[in-house]
Amino acid sequence: MGTRPRAPPGPDATRAILSPWLTRTSTGPRRLVAPGPDAAECALLLQAAQNVSDHGRLRPCRIVLADTDQRERYAAAFLAHAAAARGLASPALLDAQVRDDERAKAFNAPCLLSVVARIASDVPQVPPHEQWMSVGASLGALLGAATALGYAGKALSGARAAHPAVRAVACGEGEVLACFVYLGSRPPTC
Repeated sequence: MGTRPRAPPGPDATRAILSPWLTRTSTGPRRLVAPGPDAAECALLLQAAQNVSDHGRLRPCRIVLADTDQRERYAAAFLAHAAAARGLASPALLDAQVRDDERAKAFNAPCLLSVVARIASDVPQVPPHEQWMSVGASLGALLGAATALGYAGKALSGARAAHPAVRAVACGEGEVLACFVYLGSRPPTC
């Protein structure tokens, strides 16, 4: 015997259910404050990010939570990127303020995650654009879940994420650093 379909929630209940997606806005890493998600909440965020459409079950996305050691390696890699972007042979040649600013980018926000993509070009039934859509869906699910837990954040990519020293911190061979995700709490003045 079939079950009766449940009545849809009313407009107010629907709005409350969808609130994390209707109200989410990006908050830059320098504005995020403690607390950030704890280990159990990060596990839930990663589970939400993994539970997306994945044609062919290729799992083209993995998300890496940066610990203190990885943040230190990112800080050094951000310095290498900043020097290269300015045509300098070494990070030691950077202005002291630039060095401080670049290092800080690895420690801004209580939580830093790396969204890593591995796109298979040899699977004709799952073309690369579908795999990238899955990576994007993982990012969206992660940010929506973080908002549902009461956190704010922002995804950032750009030339820094493409620099070889930066990519090497979280990526293996054949992987791409799609973006960073910074998470924390929005300050009361924000």
